[in-house]
Amino acid sequence: MKKQLLCKLLLGFLYLPIQTFAGYFTFNPGDNVLLNTDRSIYITGEQVHFFATVWNGDDLNKPVQSQILYCEIITPDGDKIAGAKFLTNQPSVGGCVNIPRNVLTGYYYIRAYTKLMRNYGPESYGYKQIRIINPGRVEILATSNNKNTPGLKMIQPTSDGFKDMLIVSSDKAVYGARDTITISVQTTNSPVSGFKNVSLSVVPEGTQSSSILLQSSKKMTNEKSGYYPETRGLSISGKLTEASSTNPIPGKKVNLSIIGEGRNFMALRADSSGRFFFALPDYYGSRDLFICAEKTGLLNVKIWIDNDFCTTPFQLPTPEFTLTEQERITAQNMAQNMQINSRFYPDSLQEIQSTNKEESAFYGQPSAVIYLDKYIQLPTLEEYFNELPSQVKVRKRKGESYFSIQSSGTANLSFYDPLVLVDWVAVDEPSKILAVSPQNISRIEVVNEDYVKGGQTYGGIISIISKKGDFAGIDLPSTGIFISYHFLDENNCVEKNKYSATNMPDVRNTILWKPDIPLQKSKAEKIVFTAPDTPGKYSIVFEGVTTKGEVFSVTNSFEVNN
Repeated sequence: MKKQLLCKLLLGFLYLPIQTFAGYFTFNPGDNVLLNTDRSIYITGEQVHFFATVWNGDDLNKPVQSQILYCEIITPDGDKIAGAKFLTNQPSVGGCVNIPRNVLTGYYYIRAYTKLMRNYGPESYGYKQIRIINPGRVEILATSNNKNTPGLKMIQPTSDGFKDMLIVSSDKAVYGARDTITISVQTTNSPVSGFKNVSLSVVPEGTQSSSILLQSSKKMTNEKSGYYPETRGLSISGKLTEASSTNPIPGKKVNLSIIGEGRNFMALRADSSGRFFFALPDYYGSRDLFICAEKTGLLNVKIWIDNDFCTTPFQLPTPEFTLTEQERITAQNMAQNMQINSRFYPDSLQEIQSTNKEESAFYGQPSAVIYLDKYIQLPTLEEYFNELPSQVKVRKRKGESYFSIQSSGTANLSFYDPLVLVDWVAVDEPSKILAVSPQNISRIEVVNEDYVKGGQTYGGIISIISKKGDFAGIDLPSTGIFISYHFLDENNCVEKNKYSATNMPDVRNTILWKPDIPLQKSKAEKIVFTAPDTPGKYSIVFEGVTTKGEVFSVTNSFEVNN
């Protein structure tokens, strides 16, 4: 590992040297995460923009197993105040997490991890310490003030000088408001290993400190089980037990329905320990889920759902919260900028657009559709099936009603029970469905061929859609539970081009944020942006990691005058 790197800054810029941390790392045998953020000081109501480098084992070039990154803002006592999930099919991912407006002033942490890392505990996650300021409240966040967390090291950069590695220059050292700023950054022919992932932030001076990293001081052993790598996207997992005890119920079928937008259904069987694992679609935003287990005779079933975010108690180092006089002035200016932003740009962030379409259900085009309003009103749903020229008939078996789908081309339909859905929720009690008033039903869609879903084979599909999306008033399976589930968040939280109008104030607290800057040896990269209206000194911060795991931070500055 190269221990000395020199940052050469042109045109009179101040500089902070590069610091490498590769010697402090103890890599986990599974996934690893390293975090950069646009700043280290924030005002409540802002967003923390982050850039995470994700790799597997001790080789940054080794592909990661997981495709989902969980990112949270937590208190030093480990309490989550905000969280989001991001899709990452690359070695890096950028995104943002919203800071709630009601949190207290104090030290907080942003942390990131994959689900696989939860088997190794919170000590294995990636962390960065930040300060959040609430200008409307005088209270300070109370914590245990635990300065020495076992198993973790707090790493801060030194101020040693190093060899040439990056040359950073600018066309001017002082700018006026709305001036065009051009920054040029070039790597030298130094033998130091190449850059892996680099982020660039331009922020008020003093709001971005060099990375404070927390890393496990020893390899963690896999003391927990049940968390699988999310190699196909988001997942939800849980366990079936007896309601009166913690005894697992193995081998039983579990159904999951995505209600409303998304129109999806999946099914599988619990393993020998009663656990189940669903791979979910790559949806964005929130959806309602309904999860239920098949009937088990006289045995009452209880469904346990794993929390999608880590809930393991954990304490992090917490120094006494202080601000220097200059930091107080800067924080006051940032708070004023937030007030101006909320007044002039109430909808500054782009709304998350759903990538889903509702034109068809998960089974595609049905083979037949029955629109009940097209026919003379009949008193019971059973009569619609048996009296109309329908592919579905109601039959009796030992005095119990069951559904049968008629198909001359698929003899195997009689070998399997059909999948019966009411507003995308599986209902395995025909008597409940037949008790529904036909006036509450909009249509019935039928698939008259074998259908395989989640390893389960069905003798066709009967999908009943209500008029009001209220399950037609049916009593849903008693073993089921509803969950309001948040799927993915957008990877790039990009603001609208709201500062281009000359008659509107430009009061950015983060002037520029560019994750994953491509730096090539001996080739200059030019970055162009405009100066804000707020006068003061600003820092240009390059952070990243080299291909050998050396973490670096380079900072220089410029000034904006009125």
